[in-house]
Amino acid sequence: MASAALLTVLVGFTPTFYMRGFFAQHRPISMLLIVHGAVFSAWIAAFLTQTILMARGSQRLHRRLGWIAVGLAAAMICLVTGAVIEQLRRVNGFPPPPLALALSAFDLVVFATLVGGAIYCRGQSDWHKRLMLAATIVLLGAPMFRLVVHVVGVTDMGKAGILSALLVDAFFVPCIANDLVTRRRIHPAYLLAFSLIVLDQVAQDKVVSWQPWIDLSLALQRLVT
Repeated sequence: MASAALLTVLVGFTPTFYMRGFFAQHRPISMLLIVHGAVFSAWIAAFLTQTILMARGSQRLHRRLGWIAVGLAAAMICLVTGAVIEQLRRVNGFPPPPLALALSAFDLVVFATLVGGAIYCRGQSDWHKRLMLAATIVLLGAPMFRLVVHVVGVTDMGKAGILSALLVDAFFVPCIANDLVTRRRIHPAYLLAFSLIVLDQVAQDKVVSWQPWIDLSLALQRLVT
């Protein structure tokens, strides 16, 4: 699953980040977004590294590197906040303020909740590894959307959003299947995480047309511009 997450990120962000010089771009990329992309990539790489370490029995090194991952998570939360502010400053840009705020705010809350839960449960490996995997799956919404648009070629933004959300949810299929084969039941960590992610996706879709949310996003836009 860590390898699948890495592959999704590489394919999704190659046209707009990793190899953007080889593709036509509609707008320049700021230094903030470059740093954001680098830290995001570091998280994915760290997750794969930590998974390999545990598979090889290197628990001591895994614990030491775990605190670096905690630092990356904290940095990502700050950088996402900065990225939202940058998006809100784009008057008449895409995505519009209600959508820009919804896409980042809800993902940020779920990511922080799952990572926080994983840290709290670090002594319970069954909970810890599943919550960390779920937190990483939350991050796949952005690269999956770009994969659907730039690689698959879906040009309708509404359809691309729905398809990318379903593909992110599909990451839980092998996780749940593995639990059913090895444990005969689904671990509660997956049930909790999947519920949070689906709630996140539904909330993103619904609040963008909710007037109080629109008013809030426009007020925040006026505040930062």
